[in-house]
Amino acid sequence: MNRGLRTFLTLSVLTAVLIGGTYYGVRLLFADAPELPDADAVSSCRNRTLEPGEQLATNQVSVNVLNAGGRSGMANRTMINLEGIGFIRGTVGNAPADTRIANVRVVARDPKRADARLVGAQFKGKVQYTKGTPEDEASVAVYIGSGFKGMKKTPVPAVKAKTRFTMCAPVAPAV
Repeated sequence: MNRGLRTFLTLSVLTAVLIGGTYYGVRLLFADAPELPDADAVSSCRNRTLEPGEQLATNQVSVNVLNAGGRSGMANRTMINLEGIGFIRGTVGNAPADTRIANVRVVARDPKRADARLVGAQFKGKVQYTKGTPEDEASVAVYIGSGFKGMKKTPVPAVKAKTRFTMCAPVAPAV
């Protein structure tokens, strides 16, 4: 095949790819967005009962992290670290202005439950446990105080349930 014919074929193929890609891109650009599922119809968690002795892993617990200290960004950094060891991201933000905490406070429906103990086991120093209801569908809320000592270098991947309890375990979204 001579050089001129090969150049012509190469340019023809490249032109066809350019035209096809442009056509496809313009169609995608002006296409209707897909429908989102109704938030009320689809829950992001499902009730799961754990029996005494069953393991509860980090990927079964959703966590909200709120900053009650003076250092900006602590809640977000802590959430990133918790996600890195498997916890499911909940809300990140600031605690109410009048919230005073020394190190870390874990708020859960039952502070002795496995989900609260698993989250609390990730932190250095004294961890306070308080009974309460976290926002959203999170299992546990973590308040980071002004004297936050940080997270342990070696994470605790799971704990055993001491008592029977039912929790709302996160469900992986359908793809």
